[in-house]
Amino acid sequence: MKKVVSNIFYNSIYQLLLIALPLVTIPYVARILGVKSLGINSYVMSIGVLLSFVILIGMNQLGVKTIAQAERTKESLSLKFGNLWGIQLCIGILVIVIYIIVASMSNKKVYMYANIPYLIGFTLDISWYYIGLGSIKKVILKNSVIKVLSVLLIFIFIRSTSDLTMYILINSVTLCIANIVFWLSLRESLDLSIVARSLISKKYVKQSLILGIPQIAIQLYTSFDSTLVGIIAGAVQLTFYDQSQKIARSLLTLITSVSTVIMPKMAELSNDDGKDAEFQNIFKKSLDYTLIISLYLTVMLMINARDFVPWFFGREYTLMSNNMFWVSLILIFIPYGGVFANQYALSKGMYKEYSIPYILGAFVSIPLNIILVHFYKADGGTLTIILTEMLVCMARIFMVRKSIELKIIFKRHFKYLILFIFILIIGLRYRVSVDNLLFSMLVNSIIYSLLYILLVFMTMKFSRDFSRKDI
Repeated sequence: MKKVVSNIFYNSIYQLLLIALPLVTIPYVARILGVKSLGINSYVMSIGVLLSFVILIGMNQLGVKTIAQAERTKESLSLKFGNLWGIQLCIGILVIVIYIIVASMSNKKVYMYANIPYLIGFTLDISWYYIGLGSIKKVILKNSVIKVLSVLLIFIFIRSTSDLTMYILINSVTLCIANIVFWLSLRESLDLSIVARSLISKKYVKQSLILGIPQIAIQLYTSFDSTLVGIIAGAVQLTFYDQSQKIARSLLTLITSVSTVIMPKMAELSNDDGKDAEFQNIFKKSLDYTLIISLYLTVMLMINARDFVPWFFGREYTLMSNNMFWVSLILIFIPYGGVFANQYALSKGMYKEYSIPYILGAFVSIPLNIILVHFYKADGGTLTIILTEMLVCMARIFMVRKSIELKIIFKRHFKYLILFIFILIIGLRYRVSVDNLLFSMLVNSIIYSLLYILLVFMTMKFSRDFSRKDI
């Protein structure tokens, strides 16, 4: 357990870095590249992100789980690693070849070519191996250096709207280098000759498809949605749709990082019937704290959205304040449902229960996007992503309802939801508003953070006291 806590700490620090760096670069890039160029970048990246999940084909789930449960011998690890990465390598090569052919026929071919290293990077991505071993610290330290380097390169080379190709290239090449770094330490734990001999294997193909298809389905409503908005509504509306989600999705990486680190431990415990009580205890605590943190971050974003957008992105982006306000709700649906999906269903090998909600989300999202974006442009896309994530969250809970005491969990969590609504109403009605947007946000954030913390502790204390009286 000590190692799990240590991994959570290092991963949280890394996730904070991933949040902090965009906070430095986004305002700069938004002002330098402008609304239209940023929309083109979002369009190209949405295709790249979707294809990256096709390449990984479930390795972030299957790879982590398989390595976490493997014997800690060079022979066993080498064999399993080779079997797993061989699938990823074959799909990666196929995807890159098809991408190059399609890009050559596009009117945005230069920008799409600049993103090829991004796809090569994901073909080489073996972070799942280190996460499965629990070696989070090593990965984080190396990747942090690459991330900081990319920020420096952006400030050095991005000077005008004509630098869009360079911007895409910096992001794609640095990601590729970051994933190459993973390979430098492989000799310490693997026999590469065994790896080479075990690349061609059908052993994990079925499982990778079962886990990979839902991950691709997720991207149909979290990445391909941007592609659809760009095609239907144009680059400017795509910028409003896509950039309004940047802060919320950056914060999501921090919340969901706990699930990434805890999942191998949960998978380990799920194999031991004698440790079911420990498994349930970790799950319930994780669910509690995920909801409390998610509600807090959501209410802070919603209260400050109308000041934050012009201050952070620039006055040119003021129209997307409404998008940022509403899209903040995904900070509740995604992490909360993710605990049921990743820490419960996946760790217990409930692959069908894990997969169905994602596929359902994809089926709902695509037609909704086509209809709503046509009529309401960026606002329609924002409404679609909120409805889709809410539906997926509900489906995740529904799929594991027979294995968990949901009545007890919901009774406690309903109190936090009421608390969230109360603070949101008060925060929107009574806000400090001055000419200095940053000062307004700081004052409002401090006031309502203190109020939220106070009410959460009061709710926890009341619940404990009430439980004791029942006993």
